Amino acid sequence: SSGINAEYGGEMFREWQDQEGQFHLEQARLRSELRIKNNRANPIDLIAYYIHHANDNDTEIAGEPLGVVQSISINELEDLQADIKVYKDLDKSEKDLAFWNDLEIVCEDQAKKHKAKLTVDRNRSSINTAVGVDVSKIFKSKTSYQLSEMHKGIVKKLAAGGPIDVSYWEKVKEQAFVEISRARIREKHEEIMKRREFAKKTKAAAGGSAVNPLFPINEDTEMQAAIDSAIEEFKKPKVEKELEKPKKKKKKNTGTKDEAAMKIVVKDNSDELCMQEYEDLCYTPIRVDTIDMDALVYTDSKILKEIQELRTQVISSRGLATRETKAGTRDIDLEEQAQALMGAAEEDEELFNNDIELDSKTYSWADKYKPRKPRFYNRVHTGYEWNKYNQTHYDQDNPPPKIVQGYKFNIFYTDLIDPSVTPEYKLTVFKDDKEFCLLRITSGPPYEDIAFKVLNKEWEYSNRYSFKSQFSQGIFQLWFQFKKYRYRR
Repeated sequence: SSGINAEYGGEMFREWQDQEGQFHLEQARLRSELRIKNNRANPIDLIAYYIHHANDNDTEIAGEPLGVVQSISINELEDLQADIKVYKDLDKSEKDLAFWNDLEIVCEDQAKKHKAKLTVDRNRSSINTAVGVDVSKIFKSKTSYQLSEMHKGIVKKLAAGGPIDVSYWEKVKEQAFVEISRARIREKHEEIMKRREFAKKTKAAAGGSAVNPLFPINEDTEMQAAIDSAIEEFKKPKVEKELEKPKKKKKKNTGTKDEAAMKIVVKDNSDELCMQEYEDLCYTPIRVDTIDMDALVYTDSKILKEIQELRTQVISSRGLATRETKAGTRDIDLEEQAQALMGAAEEDEELFNNDIELDSKTYSWADKYKPRKPRFYNRVHTGYEWNKYNQTHYDQDNPPPKIVQGYKFNIFYTDLIDPSVTPEYKLTVFKDDKEFCLLRITSGPPYEDIAFKVLNKEWEYSNRYSFKSQFSQGIFQLWFQFKKYRYRR
């Protein structure tokens, strides 16, 4: 019996929690409606009123939620994000919860755009402004299903790897995720508007009340006027709001009652004509031409082709050489990727971007491809060696001279004809200076050999000392540290 009582008590507690949550939700909606009527509505009030009365065809609602989000400032956006979290905790409806989740994603993206305009430094992983506009054109006028398929394709591309711009495609994937939420909100709004319009026409055709009654109820008219006024207030610039503060709002003269009645009769007649045509066709829609289904299928190759065409248009409009610019852009992306792999430069690390001029060499493939040097981004690691002599003659306040302790080489081979062939390196000691040796890195066409002058010391080949020799995603990485010999008696 105690177990049954405990189960019954738990069920009663859960029911009480649900009732309490529903009570708080109703109170929040009531406060929103009061603020709208008093012409002091917040963005959350308009959106909450919109979603609450979406299925009520007899109640006027505000415009599309995306319009409200795009017309408010960054401070109002932050307040809206906090209010959305409150409604997510209170609203238990699955459809409403999905709407709040989508709106939260859109608000977060809109807030990032506002902050990006105020930030001087450009994020390392962000897309160039011109390319960003091209990406937005790809997402434009796509349905949520099409955007979802595009998002899946991009995820598969990133998982497959290969010589691609990872940072660029990561940004496109994030933007596609946001556009899916934005498309779902837009489609929900269109569905609501179509359903309400159809309900009005059906009611008018069935002999019900007119779509626009001659003497409307004051409460609904005042509510709609308050909603329209709040939306217009959000769209006005801040300067205009300040100038209009001391001014009193004047009621718009909508004309005489006879003119209003005439407009309603004309609209009712047009609705009756539409319903008459609908009945004459026996409720059967006219057959339209078959849609080209191939236009709705977006494969990886088609997406890449569209992006490539848009990039070509941007580059040609600037008067730049297409091939060189594309290669330069890829090299910049790879340089940022190499910096990300190496991490931020430490106090004991410096740039090492001085290569050695090699003797002229004739390549067997020179008649097909123009030989060129690869780009690179290298660092040299220095530090103090506290051997017995240095410990005797130096201290922390007066340290010994720094010595080279290792190197990190990142060579960019973005246009290798055969990317399956891994570049190789070779060490050759200088005859006139035994303390240094020549590090020569050889790849395939269309790249020449490249060489650097490094210290002639024994390397540590263990992963424990961060040794790395690999070729991945167009970057050949050669990281190594020199062995440290400790004094022993």
